[in-house]
Amino acid sequence: MRRIRLLTILFAIVVGSAMAYQYPIKDVKGLHSASFAEMRPDHFHSGVDIKTEGKIGKPIVAAEDGYISRVCHTPSGYGLALYVTHPKRGTMTVYGHLSRFIDGVESYVRDYRYQNRANSVDINFTPDKFPVKRGEIIGYSGNTGNSFGPHLHYELRNAEGTHTYNIVRKGVLRPKDDISPRLLRLHYIEVDTLDGVAVEAPVKSFNILGKGNSYKIDGTVSVGRVGYFVLECRDHQTGNGSSRFGIYRAKMSVDDRTIFDYRMDGFAFSDSRLCNLVSHYAMQQGAKCEVIRLAQVAGAPERLYHKSAGRGAIRVAEGEQCKIEIVVEDDCGNSSVLRFTAKGKADSQCFTPIRDCVAVVAGVGSRVVATDRGVSAFVGKTAYYAPTFCRVQRTENRPDIEGVVVLSDECSVLDPTVPMQRHVTVALDAKVPLELMTKCCVAVKNRRGKYTHAGGYYAGGGKVYLRTRRVGDMVVVADTIAPTVRPNWREGANLTRSNRLTFSVSDNFAGVDSYSLWIDNEWVTLNYNPLQGVVYHSFDRALAAGRNTNHSVRMRVVDGVGNITIFEGEFYR
Repeated sequence: MRRIRLLTILFAIVVGSAMAYQYPIKDVKGLHSASFAEMRPDHFHSGVDIKTEGKIGKPIVAAEDGYISRVCHTPSGYGLALYVTHPKRGTMTVYGHLSRFIDGVESYVRDYRYQNRANSVDINFTPDKFPVKRGEIIGYSGNTGNSFGPHLHYELRNAEGTHTYNIVRKGVLRPKDDISPRLLRLHYIEVDTLDGVAVEAPVKSFNILGKGNSYKIDGTVSVGRVGYFVLECRDHQTGNGSSRFGIYRAKMSVDDRTIFDYRMDGFAFSDSRLCNLVSHYAMQQGAKCEVIRLAQVAGAPERLYHKSAGRGAIRVAEGEQCKIEIVVEDDCGNSSVLRFTAKGKADSQCFTPIRDCVAVVAGVGSRVVATDRGVSAFVGKTAYYAPTFCRVQRTENRPDIEGVVVLSDECSVLDPTVPMQRHVTVALDAKVPLELMTKCCVAVKNRRGKYTHAGGYYAGGGKVYLRTRRVGDMVVVADTIAPTVRPNWREGANLTRSNRLTFSVSDNFAGVDSYSLWIDNEWVTLNYNPLQGVVYHSFDRALAAGRNTNHSVRMRVVDGVGNITIFEGEFYR
């Protein structure tokens, strides 16, 4: 509790007057497409996404006086991103997925990329390099990086950039919203302990009835000796159509006594993966809503919760009843409430786990090794957030995976429904021909049942190793197919009026790892949009062979296991 109060006080000091910050983008309606701390795969969403009405090139302005302290130019993450430090405020603002920077910054980044022959860069600046004033244009909105449509990703952080804050809750941004969160479905999970491991019973689900901001469950919910609830919910904002948002707060009371209170005012980036504990990890995967655990499970730190009496566990004796109230609030202050009655079921009907005699327990001592015929998982003490049963199993099944050579039987490695804190090392036996040793890797089945590249390497002696947090069904494969490169222009085309030299690039399995382009035998910059499968050069400097002549092109693309494609061509400009 003391750490939470300190964080709240620190936030108030850091943010100060919300009016000190100017809206970060011009010529937009002020609608959002994503909210702060939404559940994303293995991370909380660290800012707010502002809609740009499907357009690229909206002016981005500095929210306060300061200086541009960092720029990133990468194919993933925030793509083109600006970081502005505000010394007088003790804060930093972040502007992500831009299409370009202001001219001075754009020129500096271009020259830096050429000097270092680097397509991706991450550059830090001193305060005197690029000072900015409140309201000054610093860039233009775009759709770069891991972006599925034009928008501005906007954050407010502490000056060091290690913490990010809920700027809507504190009034820095004020979207118009009078819609209460929607409560969709309730789940109950009974829990018992076996060999120091919390074992969960199969999920029992309940339909929620109601509308507006008042909900109920028809009838009485039967609960065991110890368990907890999970709530599916989502939020909407006024004028935002079907856009879905996360929640700010979830509070639960039993007989008018608060036993659980989760609020998200901000978080340290080192805590971002803890979303896997705040949500129900297995149910959250692929869900189109927030799946919130209404309990502080083992491994979840106190700093994420304002109150967690008994860690939010529901304890009801046989035949006893209690009244449950769950309140969910969005960051604009709209709230909804779910009320129902829970009754303790007979002890004879309560969940009793059965010990898996093959599994080993990780997280209670030193590293453990789960092993079966030709497959081993080396699990460190802190690999999981809490003690966990671990097992591996080799099957007799050898799946057919299009585009790769399958070199081992399918192996079931650990439980993919349990979130991992640290990497584990997996060793798989496989008969690998000499010519495939350098193309060897591991494929892991995703939640849709498709095998995808997970990394790994052949270490000799018939062993393939993988360091990973992705577990489940896996198999050793060899990828021998080189990337595909197709120019989006005809050989010898006149590109005098074009502002880009564009290629379509794809890979069948291991993914594009690196890419380089030479024009007239000189290295030039390349920009990559992996979501669109497009690589392009922007003609950002004079070409070596001059103007009004033919230019030679050589492009080299390498995939994740070292397969190489070389494209050569010619155009006129």
